[in-house]
Formats: sequence, C-alpha cells, structure tokens
Amino acid sequence: AESTEGHGGGWFIKTRSVGKMKRMFGGKKEEKPAPSLGEATDTTVKRTGVLEDKIKALDKQLVELKGQIKAARPGPAQNRIKQRAMQVLKQKRMYEGQRNQLEGIAWNMEQVNFAHENIKTAQHTAEALKGSAAALKTSMAAIKIGEIEDNMDELNDLMEDANEINDALGRSYAVEDDIDEAELDDELAALDEQIALETELGDSETPAYLTDTTEPAQPDQPAPAAADQETDEFGLPVSA
Repeated sequence: AESTEGHGGGWFIKTRSVGKMKRMFGGKKEEKPAPSLGEATDTTVKRTGVLEDKIKALDKQLVELKGQIKAARPGPAQNRIKQRAMQVLKQKRMYEGQRNQLEGIAWNMEQVNFAHENIKTAQHTAEALKGSAAALKTSMAAIKIGEIEDNMDELNDLMEDANEINDALGRSYAVEDDIDEAELDDELAALDEQIALETELGDSETPAYLTDTTEPAQPDQPAPAAADQETDEFGLPVSA
C-alpha cells in the first residue's frame, strides 16, 4: 500500500490536512485597505445629515403637540400631551448632542485632511524646485561668464571706434569755431526782424515798400455845357 501511494499520495494527504486545518481554525483573511481620511469625513458628514433630518422631524412634532396643548383643557388629557412633548424634546436633545459630536469629529478630520494636503503640496513643490534647480544648473554650466564679459568689452570698444568715425565724418571745415557774444546778439535780432516782417506780410510775398499805394490818374472829363447851349444825345455841346 505504501509503494502504490508514492510521493503523489503523500502530497494529496498533506493538502487535505492543510485544508481541514484552515476550515477548523480559519485561514489568514485578506486585509481590507484602511479608509482614507476623506472617506471617513464624508461618512461622518452623512451621519450628521441623518441626525439633522431627525431633529427637523421632531421639531415638527413639537409644533403639533404645542397646538394640541393649547387646544386641550387643563386636566389628564393635557398632561398626557405634555408628557409626550417632553419625551420628544428629550429625544431631540439627544440627537442634537450626537450631531454636535459628529460635527466636532468632522471638523477635526477636515483640519487633519487640510494639513495632509498642505504637506503633499509642499512635497510636490520641493520636488519641482529640485528639478528646476538641476535644470538651471545645467543651463548655467553651458554659459561662460568670462566669454560674455569679453564680448561686452569688445562691443564697447567697437562702439567707441564707431563714435570716433562718426565724429570724423561729421567734422566741418572752413567754419569759424569762435563766435563772440555780440555776433550772436546781432544774429538773433536779425532773426526777430525777419519773423516780424513775415508775420506782417502774411500770405503776400510782395514787401510793403514795393506796393504802389498811389491812385491811378483819371481821364479828363469834358466841361459841362452852358444852360442855353444845345447838347447832343451824349450831353456834349453841339457846335454852331
């Protein structure tokens, strides 16, 4: 019997034993991932909303019971309504306490979540700055400050040479360099007279001294005829 089972039979018996032990004692269960802080906050907020709905329903009952108390006469019936209103009020206070606790828990979780998000943002920012610093360092390695300074010095020299060339080309010859103050005053006075003359002339180009202001000579008029002398149709005297 032992030879017929061999190694295969032993493996089958071992597997059955392991399976039986798992059924008896239970195997290792797969662990579920822990809920995130956001999920826990959402769950707490939903529970808070449920309590708010219950509190609103109890407020509605209290309003109805208040109306019944006013409508009922003092006595056992009114007392029962008041007792019912007291129970509803106690239940409302209990829900309000639970709601306040959940709101405090949700607030704390929101603060922790906010801090966690800030830390993540800081990490991303640090990584981005690190990458930017490495890229800037690589770019700066390709730039040689000494060459830039040499180029700027060379450009400066070239600009000075260009200015000297321009000065040489713009140099005036056969022009008096020294002009005294009297000559300057005379030149300015002449300019003022010229401007005044041009203003006086206006649009006309003929100077006033060239304009003839005398009236042209009138042709001789015939002498008037005597009163008793005959005249022709043109008023001229008729010769005898």
